Amino acid sequence: MKKINKLQRALTVSALAVFLAACSPRQTVTGYGLSKPAISEVIPSKNLSDVKNYLTPEFGRTLVVFDIDDTLLTSGTFFGSDHWYQWQGTLASNDPDYVPCKFDVNAINYETETLQKTETNGHQIVNSIEADKIILTARSPYSRGPTLRELKNAGYTLPLPLNDNPNGLMYGWQANPNATEVAVSYDDGVLMVSGQNKGALLLDLLAKLKLEYDHIVLVDDGTRNIDAMREALREAGIDYHGLHYTRIEKKLPVEQRLIAEANAAWQRLQNYLAQTFPHRLEQLRQNQCFY
Repeated sequence: MKKINKLQRALTVSALAVFLAACSPRQTVTGYGLSKPAISEVIPSKNLSDVKNYLTPEFGRTLVVFDIDDTLLTSGTFFGSDHWYQWQGTLASNDPDYVPCKFDVNAINYETETLQKTETNGHQIVNSIEADKIILTARSPYSRGPTLRELKNAGYTLPLPLNDNPNGLMYGWQANPNATEVAVSYDDGVLMVSGQNKGALLLDLLAKLKLEYDHIVLVDDGTRNIDAMREALREAGIDYHGLHYTRIEKKLPVEQRLIAEANAAWQRLQNYLAQTFPHRLEQLRQNQCFY
């Protein structure tokens, strides 16, 4: 009779564990076979070195993810900066300050502009991190050349491939079956996602590479990116620390002097294109966008 009672208790405990796991949308398994909710935290940060607070062995296998614009690198001018791009996204197409095909315009800026580090020793901090790393940017893969150039010029060592395969990936991505396909690429440790959901694209890449991580740390200045990663990893049951990097201030509404500066810069760029590549300027004005 005692044996039956022990068996019944064991079955009851087992059934309870299964029930609790089924009720939770995000569960991880500990070394003792028990389930626990995955960590999901967002922390404001002004220092890249804060990453090291979340690299202790208790988190298991960790992947550190860095954004580029206004996280690793920043622009010295308003026109073409991440701040300018976000502000442009708030304007109606008939607004006098609106610039058509802002991705295309930024691609021209990426090719010609030089960027600076957000922190003087930022490259040393990032390069010294021994955990697996990836740089994840909303930039288009078609801007890969100048993007890598500026990272290297700033002293950042490009991350090693996560799966030890030196061959990169380039593929089309659709957020849903009805969405327009966009280009995505992963090479030289940099994942470029053309403005798509960073959480979804990171998980998609890890699936393609057949890799699993216990814990992911994202450093990004964009609230939307921090939240998108949080949602994706919560559903996947992966521990997450999102460091919302706020060192670079981006005030809204934008100051009038910056708007005037951006409008003058856009006019100068149009003048240059009109004299050298008038057909390209006409494409931009007709809202024929390629990025």
